[in-house]
Amino acid sequence: MARPHVAVERVRWADVDLVGIARFSAFTRFVEHAEQEWMRDAGLPYDRLFNEPEVLLPRRHMAIDYLVPSRLDDALALVTYVPRIGDSSLTFQVDHYGLHTGELRVAATVVVVCVDRERFSRRSLPEWLRDTLQPYVMDQATARDASEGMRDALAARHSLSES
Repeated sequence: MARPHVAVERVRWADVDLVGIARFSAFTRFVEHAEQEWMRDAGLPYDRLFNEPEVLLPRRHMAIDYLVPSRLDDALALVTYVPRIGDSSLTFQVDHYGLHTGELRVAATVVVVCVDRERFSRRSLPEWLRDTLQPYVMDQATARDASEGMRDALAARHSLSES
């Protein structure tokens, strides 16, 4: 069954500008945090990916849509899923929701390409990687619906830890 990955991260002091709003550059850190937790959840911790003898997955493209500002100490639910797996690339999306408000604040899209480790030339994604990431393949509407219960549970647990 398709399911997105959900991680929680806070907007930290180093992430904000002088008026306490998260800087645009902070969202690349949030994307990397979400990606690392998603890969770990999928059974692909970074140490395995970096030591994979066959392939590398460098970034090819990243786009970020900023919809609603995030402020110092806001808790964000980072919902990660895969809208597209191609022959030699995959696109993953990290939607940033206010953990307690449920509003979509930022949508980030990242395209990674598969390259041969030795020649750094494009190659097809290995079947083991396709199979591993298949449970996360879905569109944004499906990811939003599928993550709603997870986000609510995380918000409730997060609220209890703050009291």
